[in-house]
Amino acid sequence: MNSADFTSDAFIAEMDSYLKSHLSPMRYEHSVSTAETCRTLAAMFGYDQKRAFFTGLAHDIAREYSKEELVEWAAKDGNPVREIDLESPVLLHGRAGAMVLKNEFGILDQEVLDALSSHTTGNAGMKTLAKILFVADYIEPKRKHITPEFISGLEGLDLNGKVYAVLMGTLNHLASKGKSVAPEALELKQELEHAE
Repeated sequence: MNSADFTSDAFIAEMDSYLKSHLSPMRYEHSVSTAETCRTLAAMFGYDQKRAFFTGLAHDIAREYSKEELVEWAAKDGNPVREIDLESPVLLHGRAGAMVLKNEFGILDQEVLDALSSHTTGNAGMKTLAKILFVADYIEPKRKHITPEFISGLEGLDLNGKVYAVLMGTLNHLASKGKSVAPEALELKQELEHAE
């Protein structure tokens, strides 16, 4: 694939075909639904819809990798693989996916790579695309855990408000399961609580 214009219809179709043949049907359907939700949110917040769609489509490119593959690919970004990452390797699929896009598909758009890297936990300083993906991945219609009440509670919120609601939903779920929380998720929470 030539990544000169990853938002072109041809490149998106090639990525779609790649994902369809490399992901389980359920994961592929989630990726397409996330892409469509990204496009909807992008339209709502004045962001490039094709860029958002591509990012949503590709966000789980490494989601079904083995622990060893996740660690290997994530380490390519130059950041350490921490104990919490090894305890829950699925946390690494965003970082690994960003490195797959960069190294295997030639995607050099840092905002796209950052969005993929941060979509599992969130982090302070996320840009618009990362926020769109963070929300879309959580609320896309194929997600079984999202209630109509949660979705209606998002109506009227700005993008930061939506990110905060999703983050709190995630943190509450982790707390109910007694699971560890990545430090970057807590940093995002603090940033959002101190924003105007």
